[in-house]
Amino acid sequence: MEENFDLLAQSRANYFTKGSPVQFVKVELLKGDVTGDIAVCLSFKNISAARLNRLQITFKCKDRSGAVVCQDRFVYEDLNAAHGEVFGADDAVYISSSPIGSVEVELGTARFADGSAVDLTAYPRVRLAPPKKLPAELAAKLCERTHKEGLTVVPQVLDEGWYCACGAFHPREEDGVWCSECGCDRILLQNTLSSLLQTGASAPAADDEPTRMVPPVRQEEPTRTVPPISGRPVAAAPLDEDDDVIVAPPRRAGARPAAQAQPARSQYHARSQYEEQYSEQYDEPEEDPRDVIAGRIIRWAPPITAVLCAIIAAVGFLLTL
Repeated sequence: MEENFDLLAQSRANYFTKGSPVQFVKVELLKGDVTGDIAVCLSFKNISAARLNRLQITFKCKDRSGAVVCQDRFVYEDLNAAHGEVFGADDAVYISSSPIGSVEVELGTARFADGSAVDLTAYPRVRLAPPKKLPAELAAKLCERTHKEGLTVVPQVLDEGWYCACGAFHPREEDGVWCSECGCDRILLQNTLSSLLQTGASAPAADDEPTRMVPPVRQEEPTRTVPPISGRPVAAAPLDEDDDVIVAPPRRAGARPAAQAQPARSQYHARSQYEEQYSEQYDEPEEDPRDVIAGRIIRWAPPITAVLCAIIAAVGFLLTL
């Protein structure tokens, strides 16, 4: 009886193999609906210009305690994989009756349609900076606008390549702007996201400096499998949850903080009451009318006296003639 397998967990590679014409993409764990067995499926991508016919890899599966339960080689034959094509997800490299905790993959030998063979073990692994998650509201609007599903991370350009919103990483050697997994155009995707941000949707925090690469991953470090989010296949980060970067909406230019907002009307009313009380306490008292008359006498007495004296002197001078 044929058995169907449903997606149980998946994880993308947290590294890429610099310079290699073939890249390891992700690991998926599928659970059989009859026996309950776990099938381990690996995905790879051909980023060379030549078609890939054959790929040999080595894998190691461990249980949740870290013990190795299987270590073997697997060969993908009769591929005819074109540039950017993802393959391998339909082939189970291992069937286990117990849960799988981690899977480690090492590229072996690749053979192309032109007859050339490449040893992939010499290419170094370079660890990737984890992708940043989009706010749920913004991710939903981006999916609606682009008519795509699973766009959950911030599209960004790194030193060694670029992340698509679906979570796929494209090294510079792939040399293209189209995502080979979801079909999104990188430039159109960024323009669509910018348009959504201008309409007031939540935005991811911008970096002050370009995203830089972190030290290469060690060869013995496996890619861990994690459960899919919300019970459906979603690109899950292979790192721990603590390593995830949460974006925050940016502050609008020219916006004032709440502390600098215009005071409430009641504050102005209290201020006016305070000024009235201040004026009442320090207003000058009304003057006494008698003080006013005395002041006028003091001001006008000297000039009147001088005029009278001058008149008397003039009259006396005339009488002596």
